[in-house]
Amino acid sequence: MHIGLLTDFVSVNFVNGSSLSTQAMKRTLQERGHRVTLIGPRPGRDDRAAAPGSLLLGSVSSRAHPHLRIPFPWPPQTWTSRPEFQVIHSHASSLSMHWAPLIRELHGVPTLSTSTVFPPAFAQRLLPNALYDVAAVRGTWSGVSPWIEGQFRDLYNAGDGVTVPCEGMAAYWQKSGLNVPLHVIPRPIDARTFDMPLGADPFRPEFKRGGRMLAVCQHVREKDLHKLLSTFAHHVLPYVPQASLTLVGDGPEHRALQQLARTIGVWHRCEFPGEKPQRDLPAWYRWADVFACPSLSETFGQGVSEALWSGTPVVGADDQMGVASQVKHQKNGLLIEPGPDFERSMGAALRSLIDDSPLRLAYGRDAAEMQRLACAADVVYAAYERAYAAAIEHIRSRPPRFGDGAALSRAWWIAKDQLAPWTWMHGVAYGVAALRGRLSYKPKQDVPFDAAPDEALDGPFDASAPATEPPRRPEPPAPLR
Repeated sequence: MHIGLLTDFVSVNFVNGSSLSTQAMKRTLQERGHRVTLIGPRPGRDDRAAAPGSLLLGSVSSRAHPHLRIPFPWPPQTWTSRPEFQVIHSHASSLSMHWAPLIRELHGVPTLSTSTVFPPAFAQRLLPNALYDVAAVRGTWSGVSPWIEGQFRDLYNAGDGVTVPCEGMAAYWQKSGLNVPLHVIPRPIDARTFDMPLGADPFRPEFKRGGRMLAVCQHVREKDLHKLLSTFAHHVLPYVPQASLTLVGDGPEHRALQQLARTIGVWHRCEFPGEKPQRDLPAWYRWADVFACPSLSETFGQGVSEALWSGTPVVGADDQMGVASQVKHQKNGLLIEPGPDFERSMGAALRSLIDDSPLRLAYGRDAAEMQRLACAADVVYAAYERAYAAAIEHIRSRPPRFGDGAALSRAWWIAKDQLAPWTWMHGVAYGVAALRGRLSYKPKQDVPFDAAPDEALDGPFDASAPATEPPRRPEPPAPLR
């Protein structure tokens, strides 16, 4: 079938789960025989170009987020001419989501949305630090959050189905009043990248095996990496002096995290290697001993998934969302209850795996096996194909409201329910971004993003033969003392 893939990232200009998964989705669906067209904001002058054939919407730059574009529902000829898609998959989190139900109502194209936004935690992403740190502002946000939730819910209900990456998100949207078909589909792992032969050890030589803690993510406030540094400083390193912490990634908080490591006295046992291309990540995961994830904002957690696939156990927060959906306590890792003792408890959990290499290796073996059952590409994309078929069936039972001769009511609906909210909501978003100020951080432009659909990895790959065996990990070292 011909799938229109609506996304906030028609080109990959910085590493995050949404941008990379969109590109991997396009490539894999094409390998499965589908035609895929990316739909999204037109890239800026300094951005990477969109894939040929993409349908580009009008956009303006976001003052506070380099290479993130604010989209608008242009070109208007899409309102008058039916796109040739058999289904539109809205993989966006911005107001570009309005475009999908707009086309559904005007032209009868079924739409499926993917929800990766958890509104109660959205303030961490949106508000500037100076506002977010004010308790009264956070309290006000708590009052606004149900309204934001309603906006998302209404957009989802205007389509023909929703996919979510974990059971916790499914329960959240069901409770909020979602009334379209709901599908729980995790993000897939690209075996061609993550099952490559084990590469050279990327860690610093003085960071000995057995005590290597790793985090791979964007360095942004909502990842709570400052808590991980504090945990390492106060609840790991004093007990295990040879332990180390490596934080792979980049982002607006990168320099602040480096400064924090210096301030609390752990700089000598930390490394900040920066952003790494996809093809380099398997070596980091597989040469690490424990993956740490303190975040409570994960609706899935791509780094968690990649670590588990690579056979590295995870210690993370029991968030009842993305992390808890993947980490099974005392099976492939350890979950820590959020609360005032979180850092102390997380430190104890990390130490327990550092001190017990047979347990750590057993968790790793189970992690690799379990993740292949859940996140292998064949499993995930077969689920998406079933969701597309369900969306096509749903629109037959709830056809679009506008037919021939309804030009006036259709024009009023476009103006009132689509263009008006699109305009004022984007105005608010742009104003909040202006309050944050222009960030000094700029994503690096020389990192090769291997998930781009037209950029193949070196060497042959048989898409019909996905890996089923766990990756071969190095022999376990003796526990650090």
